[in-house]
Amino acid sequence: MADVTMVSTPDDGSCGIGTYTGELIRELTNNTDVDWVNVPLRSANPLPYVQSAIKAGLGDSSVIHIQHEYGIYGPKSLWSWLFFPVLFILATLRNKRVITTFHSAWNGETIGSPLVSLKYIYVAANNTMLAATTDHAIFLSENAATEFRQSVPLESEEVLPHGVQTDTRELSPSDAKHALGVDPDDTLVVEPGYIRREKGCDAFIDLARVYDDDVSFLLAGGCQGNEAYCESIRRDAPANVRVTGTLDEDRFHAAFVAADLVVLPYREVTQSGIFNWCAAYEVPVVGSDTPYFRRLADRWNCVAVIDTEDATATAMRVGKLLDDADRRATLVAGMRDYRTAASMDSVAKRHLKLYASKGTNSDSDVTTSTR
Repeated sequence: MADVTMVSTPDDGSCGIGTYTGELIRELTNNTDVDWVNVPLRSANPLPYVQSAIKAGLGDSSVIHIQHEYGIYGPKSLWSWLFFPVLFILATLRNKRVITTFHSAWNGETIGSPLVSLKYIYVAANNTMLAATTDHAIFLSENAATEFRQSVPLESEEVLPHGVQTDTRELSPSDAKHALGVDPDDTLVVEPGYIRREKGCDAFIDLARVYDDDVSFLLAGGCQGNEAYCESIRRDAPANVRVTGTLDEDRFHAAFVAADLVVLPYREVTQSGIFNWCAAYEVPVVGSDTPYFRRLADRWNCVAVIDTEDATATAMRVGKLLDDADRRATLVAGMRDYRTAASMDSVAKRHLKLYASKGTNSDSDVTTSTR
């Protein structure tokens, strides 16, 4: 069985990619040797990225697996132009295979003013470089693969589920609400995850503003990236919204247990670890009218899709869901089917088969190390 070097941000709560990688590695290490090389999150210093590329390229494993997100590699993904060529050269010289999991895909639709033409050229060039320096691409949703292919075709690719987590906590809803500073008798609507414009946190605030005090709202996560945007969320939040800031692991899990309903008003989404946590905890979800949530709704009937940019219409639909126990139960039943098909255990097994087919070594011990 092939041994693997995994490259990602660390699993320290600062980045969802690192959290996902930690969960995947915990499943993988029952069957293969994983060496974990960390890259920083959005560092302005290029040196750590070069050092990480060299560490991964000079390691003993036959497969290098990169968990990729553009924003990890410095401003505008600038340091990816150093990291990926250095890693690919070393991997080629040492007969290693490079696998890249793309957690999102930049394309023409992600480009905004000004300098649209120049940005389009940069995005196309960046995606071409990424495609040229990986032997096999993994996408976590079909729409992510489709968006990436708009820039450049790939010779070897597949779509794998993100994986529904199994590391849930035993906690009563009333205790979970108490841990988050919410009255246990309150009906609670939650948006878990980092505060970012792409995640529609301002739309969540607008939704809460439509309600009186009979429903409580919880924005359960810390700031990631744009501090000015985060400050505007904290400043504009009405009295029925609690903004938690960064959560420790126990309170992160409590946010799902406490929720009567989760609303994910995402503007940009190709896959969602937060949705998978909702499936793990069987929390009914309202998702934005995007291809990702529409596909989930069409195939599994596990999410209610709404135009979450319209706060008044969303409030009406949310109110109906909160009053309709049967509809919420139907969504949860769909989540159970989705969870069975996309469990982290089954996803890890598919990764192991992929490593075995791409690797040049046949056997490995069962260990994990973090550099």
